[in-house]
Amino acid sequence: MKNFRFTPLFLALLATPGLATTEELIVTGSYNPVTNEQLSSSVSVINKEQLLQLSSNNVVDALRQIPSLWVEEQGGPGGVTSIALRGAEANHTLVLLDGVQLNDPTNTRGGAFDLNSINIESIERIEIIRGAQSAVYGSDALAGVIHIITQTPGEATTTLNASIGSDDYASTGISTAGKINNLGYAIAVQTKDAGEPIPGSTAKNTEFTSRLSWQQENHALNFNYRYLDGERTSFPEQSGGPEFAVGRELDRSDYKDQSAALSWITQVNAGWQSKVNASWYQRDEDYWSPGISPFYEVPVNSSIIDFNRTQFSWINTLGDQQKLWANIGVETKNEDGESQGYLVSPDVYPNNFALERRIDSAFINLNTYATEAWLLQASIRRDDAEGFDANDSAQAGTKFTVNDNWTLFANWGEGFKLPSFFALGHVLVGNEDLKPETVTTRDAGFEFTKDTVNARISYFDHRYKNLIDFDSETFKNVNRSRVDTSGVESEINWQAQQNVTLRAHASYTDIDMLSSDNHLLGRPGVTYGASVHYELNDAWQFNVNYLRVNERFAVSRYTGADAEQTLAAYDRFDASIQWQINKLTQLGLALENLTDENYYTDIGFPSAGSSAKLNLKMSF
Repeated sequence: MKNFRFTPLFLALLATPGLATTEELIVTGSYNPVTNEQLSSSVSVINKEQLLQLSSNNVVDALRQIPSLWVEEQGGPGGVTSIALRGAEANHTLVLLDGVQLNDPTNTRGGAFDLNSINIESIERIEIIRGAQSAVYGSDALAGVIHIITQTPGEATTTLNASIGSDDYASTGISTAGKINNLGYAIAVQTKDAGEPIPGSTAKNTEFTSRLSWQQENHALNFNYRYLDGERTSFPEQSGGPEFAVGRELDRSDYKDQSAALSWITQVNAGWQSKVNASWYQRDEDYWSPGISPFYEVPVNSSIIDFNRTQFSWINTLGDQQKLWANIGVETKNEDGESQGYLVSPDVYPNNFALERRIDSAFINLNTYATEAWLLQASIRRDDAEGFDANDSAQAGTKFTVNDNWTLFANWGEGFKLPSFFALGHVLVGNEDLKPETVTTRDAGFEFTKDTVNARISYFDHRYKNLIDFDSETFKNVNRSRVDTSGVESEINWQAQQNVTLRAHASYTDIDMLSSDNHLLGRPGVTYGASVHYELNDAWQFNVNYLRVNERFAVSRYTGADAEQTLAAYDRFDASIQWQINKLTQLGLALENLTDENYYTDIGFPSAGSSAKLNLKMSF
């Protein structure tokens, strides 16, 4: 690779929709697209084929098989589902979709994103970067970044898909992609009804995604837009779920998400590429909860939320991306959130807040090959947010290629997260004096690649300060002292035979809440699993996935007071079969929770039992 030089624009265009590439490029964790060899951070990339092998119907189930990535789930599809990286809080992970941030600071989880609103058929690939990334992304990227990338323009194709399954599951969709002269396009519509695999837990949504790309000589334009309309129901969180909840009324939510981004890339000269980017995200939600009855720790409450985020950046890439290069730029972000509602405790109290803030940022990122085999990287960024002191975040990393088989890497980074609008402004628990949460992260490890085997093992240590938590004595959100998380994550992929691929992963996380006897909820200390992909011939493919999850702490209030329990460990098996009937038609069968394992995702919230889903795809 070192003998072939990519200009910055060529690298950017390789990652642009509509262009094919023989070199996998990563667009997350850096200001410009890079190869895996040009990024020192711990990264996982899942393409569409791999994603559908892990789960043909649910992105949440697929992500369970990724090291150090824990999916926090409450009940079935209607419960809130979010991601925790390396034992951190779910709202410490920055979630992007086609470059647009999806975290909503007005929600009750401090900005954690609900993954149930992402349809797996819409996804082209997922990139996961671990460790603090505030030196690149600013606020919210304490534990890492998950970037979901939808279908990219390319070869002309149209695909129809339809699925039916147990518990009234159904989904349908159509997607089309192609190119007209210099304009590439990809458009998709997907509907999904998750049925009711667990009593009270339902979810429906309709999603529209589109991506356009245009390029000519030294210029490229990219545009994307997404619209999602959904509704869900579930027993309230910590209510005891369908098994123990005293009240039988359900949380109800109707929501709409919209996001858009426009970027212009120009090659000014041989050593200077300029990129201007604008993005927008909006979430509207109408939410009602019966609280936890008949006790008033969690009263009846309602909220109508309107949140908007706009973001503008100018990034300049200077130098030779095979020797020495830098990214220098500025960014401005505006967040505007409003919540109108009420709570009953026992009288009716208004529950309204409206907050906005602007964050102005400047950054510089330096990259160099000290030798042909030794990569050094460093970034620093200043974020000046209204109402808070300016924050400086730094990051440094290195990667050393020992030989053709062994690569060593190490990273250090700083992260911060501004208090959410909910934590600051809620009428009862809000606290306008909250400080930003901060973290210092370290990781080091090695990667081994030889012939048909690829393995990666790393050790990590994250040290959090000023974590925001609810204090029952003052009935306010407060900043706590320190929480440390450390552990080991590993993954191995082995092409055992030409038609057999084996994959295994394991993660160990130790969580230490200093100066506190409390536990962080819902996070297992150990998870591990394995997958087998077998291609019998050109027509038949088989997948089997196994997952082991150890014990987790959970709390419920259905008795009228906080009651902590330990959820038992469990083993889960899933399988799928694909039959390529002809060149245009594929039929698939997904079998979930094959052994009908009876486990709990929260106190009183059982898992779904065994289920089957039949999928049909037709391409033209």
